[in-house]
Amino acid sequence: MSRRPFIFGSLLVAFGAAVWQLMVRDALLIVLGIGRVIQTVDEFPYTCRTIDDERLTACEDLWLDDEQRIVYAACATTQGRLAWNQAVGRVNVSARRTSGTDFLALSVDQQLENGSFPIQPIGLSGYISNSGDSSIDVLGFDAEITPENTVHFYLTNQRPPVDAQGNYIDASVIGANSTIEVFEHDRGSSTMRHVRTIWDPENVYTPNNVAAIGGGEFVLTNDHTRLLNWRRSLDFYIGGGGVSHCDASGKCTTVTPPRAFKMPNGLARGLDGLIYVPSSVTGTITVYSINRPDPNASLASEPKLTILDTIHVGMGLDNIALDLDGDLWAAGFADGIKLMKWMEDPVGERVPSTVWRVRKKHGDVSGYQVDKVIEDSKARILNAVTTIRHDTKTGRLFMGGEWSVNFELCGAGMRCEGLKRC
Repeated sequence: MSRRPFIFGSLLVAFGAAVWQLMVRDALLIVLGIGRVIQTVDEFPYTCRTIDDERLTACEDLWLDDEQRIVYAACATTQGRLAWNQAVGRVNVSARRTSGTDFLALSVDQQLENGSFPIQPIGLSGYISNSGDSSIDVLGFDAEITPENTVHFYLTNQRPPVDAQGNYIDASVIGANSTIEVFEHDRGSSTMRHVRTIWDPENVYTPNNVAAIGGGEFVLTNDHTRLLNWRRSLDFYIGGGGVSHCDASGKCTTVTPPRAFKMPNGLARGLDGLIYVPSSVTGTITVYSINRPDPNASLASEPKLTILDTIHVGMGLDNIALDLDGDLWAAGFADGIKLMKWMEDPVGERVPSTVWRVRKKHGDVSGYQVDKVIEDSKARILNAVTTIRHDTKTGRLFMGGEWSVNFELCGAGMRCEGLKRC
């Protein structure tokens, strides 16, 4: 009897298993959520509402200054982000919002009659874009409080490409000309001062978000392998993107191997000093330690990340954020089919959102505890949430969305009031 059919069949089975594991499984179970039970918002001990303020639309990322009781938000407009957002391949410069992103400060302990909060726009001092104006296109950002009691903001800036005269050029071929912009902000001020620009196309090419790690250093995720080409379209299936480290001088280095992730998203640094990197495809958070080079060593070396653990959440994740207790809060998309429809029509469609809390176990028990904190299967209020900030003082959750807009409920910035440690 010939062994060829047996060998061929074995290879076919092995190939099919590999395709299922590498390409199909994550797509069906994690991203699309086939068979997933999605709960309604009234099953959780929270009372949620939208904030009635049109300025709080398309707020992709937030940061909470717990001491000063200020939430900082990077907001644009839905139509502006639909036209211009490198992370999802939207690079129509002509339809881009000319004023870019608004940086806003919300005084969250002072509620107005309409349910909103006092909002102070933060102007950009000393910053000139590559086109000659002061517009900035922020996707994700992070901040750190310095010993001088100022705040340093690290902003991902998806700059449109320009020619030698500063005129916009077609980005459909070359994509955005992204940078990281560093600003210094005196708390309570209505402006922040530009400190420096980090431009490094080799290591900062598709920046999604940043995490400050102290002393002017930060790490960032590149969410894709390339800006715009055929290889980028394969990232979902075979992996792409990675993490880069930038030191205080602005020198950046890629610190993860190729294809270590499938579309890494908004990372965070924990109170334990570890780096937590979520994936939009695998539904995991990868935990790393960062090893910095010895400044006194005779031979120069590069920083690197060492993988320590993988936290399985089981749902495609967007940004994660740290609270004062050391817990991580992650935004998840529960229904991938509705998510794809929403990405084409964020005004007319709605997509369920899930809030996850990841808590590190202590004592004799190692590992992480993953809890679903709130979910909205009908997307009545929690519609397409991409970022969450947990206020440990009041137990409130402040949430925003990359494209979120809801005409019936007048806005997309959301606040959930609930139990402090539910």
